[in-house]
Amino acid sequence: MRLALLLLLATCGAPAGDPQGPHAPKLQGPAPLDLARPGAAYLQSVALQLQPGWGQFLDDCRIRLPASHPLNRMTLAATAAITADRAGKVIAVELTTPSGNADFDRAVKDAIADVRALAKPPEDELSDDDRIHLRWVFARDRRQAGPATAAIEARELPIEDAVTRRIGTHELGRAAWRCATEPPGEKRTHAIARVMVAALHEAVFSVDGSVQRAAVEAIAATGTRELAADVGALAVSSSDTELRASAIAAAAALDARDTGNALLARLAGDLGEQRKLALAETAALGRFGRAEEAWHVIEPLLAAPAPNPIALEAAGLLPRRPPVARVAGWLARGSAAIRTAACAALAGEGSRAATAAIERGLGDADASVRAACAAAATAPALAAKVVALQRDRDAAVRASALLATARLDLAHLASAAEDPSPEVRAAYWRAVAARREPPDSRPGLVDPAESVRLAAIAIARDPATLERLATSDDAPSVRSAALVKIVGLVGREPRTADLLEAFAHAQPASFDRVRIARAWLLAR
Repeated sequence: MRLALLLLLATCGAPAGDPQGPHAPKLQGPAPLDLARPGAAYLQSVALQLQPGWGQFLDDCRIRLPASHPLNRMTLAATAAITADRAGKVIAVELTTPSGNADFDRAVKDAIADVRALAKPPEDELSDDDRIHLRWVFARDRRQAGPATAAIEARELPIEDAVTRRIGTHELGRAAWRCATEPPGEKRTHAIARVMVAALHEAVFSVDGSVQRAAVEAIAATGTRELAADVGALAVSSSDTELRASAIAAAAALDARDTGNALLARLAGDLGEQRKLALAETAALGRFGRAEEAWHVIEPLLAAPAPNPIALEAAGLLPRRPPVARVAGWLARGSAAIRTAACAALAGEGSRAATAAIERGLGDADASVRAACAAAATAPALAAKVVALQRDRDAAVRASALLATARLDLAHLASAAEDPSPEVRAAYWRAVAARREPPDSRPGLVDPAESVRLAAIAIARDPATLERLATSDDAPSVRSAALVKIVGLVGREPRTADLLEAFAHAQPASFDRVRIARAWLLAR
């Protein structure tokens, strides 16, 4: 810049150090920048690069040229449009408002060229084209090349194009910021939905199994069929039992029938000792219209005098079941594991024989049998015995009986909010949801047990407590459920700006992004 300026001044016919007249007045420093302005920090950084050279040029003109020289005219000003890439490299300069003085305008371009690369722009200041666009005033007066008269200019693509670009480059945080700048309307809603679905897709492949499970459950809850293939892949290939069981349930919910063959092939092995997987596979195959094929895998395991308990329980999930009399016999004479499975297999059977068998099971000496039979009880004739089991000595039985009482005789639902067992307290809050006017849920919302807080959230109406749970609860599942509840209560639009901001700040493939996506997609 210094050599260019000397050559420029020499062409003006004014020898250095020999001014023809009094000096022009010395300028004060440029006006300070309002730090509250958008992009102020970046503009300040660029000003530290541009202003020194430009200030030196103005000072040279003041000292080496007469005050009357055209380059010392105080009204001279030119506005430059400067475009730099995401590394700060200047790739285009255009004088959008020339000064009218060719030498002055050339000096503006030289001042910019001398910098070569600007400070690296922050990601959130880049336009949709991955560049930063600056409008910079170069003036002869006090404005000089200071930041106060500069600005970052956003160049926006249509919202659909912008979001497509960001999803393609895995920049979902920037996609969220872009959605936040779009006026409310159908286009923005569609764009946000795409970002949220992309976040769930991203989380499915997280290295954190808990995040994967949260994503799979969110996909199922929101009915995101676009991700059925992702869920299906986990349903047949994951080595994480909990994750695979969740993925199977999600595949069933999304009607991902192309997983049916793989699930059927795995069913026989899982019936041996993988109860959770076998039950999930059986339920999914029934959903896919392949119940008969599942039955043919299960039936041989019911032929022996002592049936496979997992197979017996799975049979209860299919339209075709073993005869009630046979199941009742196993309930009367089998091992505790077989009796428990027999109760589950009788669920939904409305015959007198089934009701009588379940009634006997409600009085079984084994607690797991009593709990299973309470869960299977649907006949009004069983209400009295179910109600009595709410005071059972075993916590699992009490929990099952509370839920069954909510179905059969809600008026006699016991108050169990202070039961010593978290399992029972959680069942109580799930049970009271059936009441037309549920009790105040705040005791459950502050319960030390995560499962209880989760159950109480379903009937919560206190925004302040829900907000606290959504932002500061130790359990991710509680934070997620509370956020879903809040957004469901107030509606999607009032919370969209906050959700987009939180999403943009959250880490990729994180639980926070999953819960935000779930809350937004479920709300209306």
